Amino acid sequence: MKERKKSGTIGQKQVILASCLMLILVTCLTGLYIAKKMEQQNKEMELAKSNEDITKEVEEAEPLQSVDSVILPEIKEEQEQAPQIEPKEIPEENNDMDVEPEPKEEASVTPVGGSAVTVTQKELPAVLQFSGELQWPIEGNVLMNYSMDQSIYFATLDQYKYNPAMIIGASVGETVKAAASGTITEIKEDAQTGLTVVMDIGDDYTLTYGQLENLNFKEGAHLDVGDVIGVVAKPTKYYSLEGSNLYFEMDQKDQPTDPTEYLPQ
Repeated sequence: MKERKKSGTIGQKQVILASCLMLILVTCLTGLYIAKKMEQQNKEMELAKSNEDITKEVEEAEPLQSVDSVILPEIKEEQEQAPQIEPKEIPEENNDMDVEPEPKEEASVTPVGGSAVTVTQKELPAVLQFSGELQWPIEGNVLMNYSMDQSIYFATLDQYKYNPAMIIGASVGETVKAAASGTITEIKEDAQTGLTVVMDIGDDYTLTYGQLENLNFKEGAHLDVGDVIGVVAKPTKYYSLEGSNLYFEMDQKDQPTDPTEYLPQ
């Protein structure tokens, strides 16, 4: 009997202990739930207060002006201040096919070593092209031929020399014509050839006319074939025995070339 009574007492103690533990656990969980709930309510209250403050600031702020109300008045004011440009009348096109072209202007040129000569200004070609043919610049006997293969005798110098040009006999004052169309690139005084004109005739070809005077053109002038360049002058001391003449030289890429290959025979 005593053993049964002791066993029952132990079982009651265990039940009481378990009940206390359960009560403590429930109390803790309840406290946690209440704390969580209060924290959530505080956050909701703070958020509501923040929204109220924002709404109040928006209501108190000045109303925004539209883009049109700000920009359009400024544009309109600039347009009113800008000067008004009246449209110009467009002249009617002249369809009269019988209108004659205006004549080219003439210019007075003071030639080197002579009196003024009136010449017609010519339009410069876009690109000079050598036709492959030359005309005789003057009529006369050839005193000395082009000779770069072997030397020939120069009477005045009394020696044999190579000759890069043709020496054509002519009377003083006889006209010298352009052997090909081209542009005068240089006018110079040379001890051997006297007053000398260099012309670019295109495709790397140049013509040199020496022993001249009374030139009709200046540097930069364009000449057509047959235009009078000037006249024959008295010979320089290098050709005193040969007599008055035209020094006529042809070069290709600064190398002497035989002009007889391009002149009519």
